[in-house]
Amino acid sequence: MFRLTRSTDSAAARRVCVLGVGGGGGRAIDGVVCGAGGPGIAAVNTDSRALSESKAVTKIQIGVDDSDGFGAGGDPDLGKLAAQHDVEMLRGLFTDADVAIVVSSFGGGTGTGATPVILETAHSAGVFTIALVTLPFEFEGEKRKALAEAGLHAAVAAADMVCVIRNDDLFETVGGENVKAAFAAADEALAAGICGLWQVLAQPTLIGIDLEDLSALASRTGGVCQFGFGYASGVGRAQAAVDGLLNGPVLEKGRALRTSSSAVICVAGAHDLTLAEVGDVMAAISKAVPDDCNLTMGAVVDDKWKDRVLVSAFVADRKRSVSSMPLPAAAPKKRTRKRKLDLQGKLKLDVAGKGRFKNVEATIMDGEDLDIPTFVRRGLEIEK
Repeated sequence: MFRLTRSTDSAAARRVCVLGVGGGGGRAIDGVVCGAGGPGIAAVNTDSRALSESKAVTKIQIGVDDSDGFGAGGDPDLGKLAAQHDVEMLRGLFTDADVAIVVSSFGGGTGTGATPVILETAHSAGVFTIALVTLPFEFEGEKRKALAEAGLHAAVAAADMVCVIRNDDLFETVGGENVKAAFAAADEALAAGICGLWQVLAQPTLIGIDLEDLSALASRTGGVCQFGFGYASGVGRAQAAVDGLLNGPVLEKGRALRTSSSAVICVAGAHDLTLAEVGDVMAAISKAVPDDCNLTMGAVVDDKWKDRVLVSAFVADRKRSVSSMPLPAAAPKKRTRKRKLDLQGKLKLDVAGKGRFKNVEATIMDGEDLDIPTFVRRGLEIEK
């Protein structure tokens, strides 16, 4: 289990909120325990029973009138409708946030349908949005695969960045174990991803990574990247962690790095993390990527990690897209993000009448009735 904590001496730490959407996203955030000062973690679902079992402090049930609390039944349209009906309630989650990490498993109803709506809601509130999603196992069938791909397209259009993990890439780690164990492995990977992103974005850093670094990475693949991780503790922990990243199945045993055009690497550990260990990790990764790969790295220290090292990688793979369907081009992806938008918009005012002056002769100058307010005469809308 991953424990997220924030040092109290960080004056410039970003405010990060984490949302688990639907059944898969809710299970993933259950694998993350928040310490004092950690990010706000919320579960969003149409299923009242799943919410009651969630470990999240904040629980939001959407679409009560649409699903009667029984979930979306695998229908993304119902999940989307549920989020749209309760969008004002969802918007409240982002009031005090700078970054939103939205965790979901695509292929079902609530996660696939509601996640793009939530991402767009956060984006409209001026929040930098990162989606961390899994795609279905091959044995889950073509229907769920098609639903997941459609959801991925919608998420890419709504988010600043989408990090994808293929459940099939995790299958090697569970071997011949049962389906429950396979899904548990996917949930663990998402929990590690949440932890890695949190460390990158919110913790005091030795070597920093900016949001612009992640944006630049995502822009090279139309907003989508692959995500991988490795972690270890004890003697030789740094080498073991990077070996887990380079030889593990999530990044196809390092193939995604070997064909990458860009990669953002974060090394996280406790205060006993040494520069030599950071150097060893980056030396190994530098050997694994092409010479022309744009490699960015950061290092984070959190004393609560106690002898453990986590190496996270966000990779733009030039050889293979994350979906068999063509993803949106990078150019239309760039959007202007407004900081904490005024949600009321423009005031459309009308004149009710002249009241006690209705029988008084109008004041006319240059053919204009000066008793009528200027904004009405000129058809102007007044900003709040």
